Amino acid sequence: MGYNIDTSELQFFVKAVTINAKKLIDKSIDVYNNLLQIDPESAKEIHNELGDDLEKKGNFEGAIKAYKTILLTDPNNVNVLFKLGKIYTRLGLSSEALETFRKVTILDEHIPEAFYLLGSVYFSTDANNEAQTALNKAIALNPGYADAYYKLGLIADARNDHDAAIIAYLKTIDFKPDFVKAYQSLGFAYEAKGLRDEAVKYFKKSLEVEQKNG
Repeated sequence: MGYNIDTSELQFFVKAVTINAKKLIDKSIDVYNNLLQIDPESAKEIHNELGDDLEKKGNFEGAIKAYKTILLTDPNNVNVLFKLGKIYTRLGLSSEALETFRKVTILDEHIPEAFYLLGSVYFSTDANNEAQTALNKAIALNPGYADAYYKLGLIADARNDHDAAIIAYLKTIDFKPDFVKAYQSLGFAYEAKGLRDEAVKYFKKSLEVEQKNG
């Protein structure tokens, strides 16, 4: 024996469930938004953690959006600006990175890595004078900043000032003895000066350090 199903009743039921489900979702969103409005510090914390998590997962676009949400209400948040600048640098967005790191170094003049990254971005855009100024500031704040010395060496090499480059590279390996590229760069700088024996010495050293690190 067959049963007649009232499809109009079934459709009404499905529609009612859908409407109620939507109301629940809307209510949850309202509660979340109200929470963010009531407690702005919690909102910052939530978006900051979200940005960090998305960045770790490689979702840089999502991380940027999360960090920018914080900056809408706290535009001078140095920590968030610094994270944002690092993402821009990683993505090769030089203009955005420069703007962000310049702001960081203005807001806080005591972060060596911010000046180093600012100098690195300047260097990548061939703005060597600005790069040198920023890198020297990084070193003034952290006299043992090996990576900053290395970048100064690269700038000197680009100007064919091989003597200054050698001084910078030697400083690099003083503070970071396992820096393979610094030994290689020393080799090239000595080679450019026609000092073949010194060049070979540092090329060999780079191979030794590389094998040791491997």
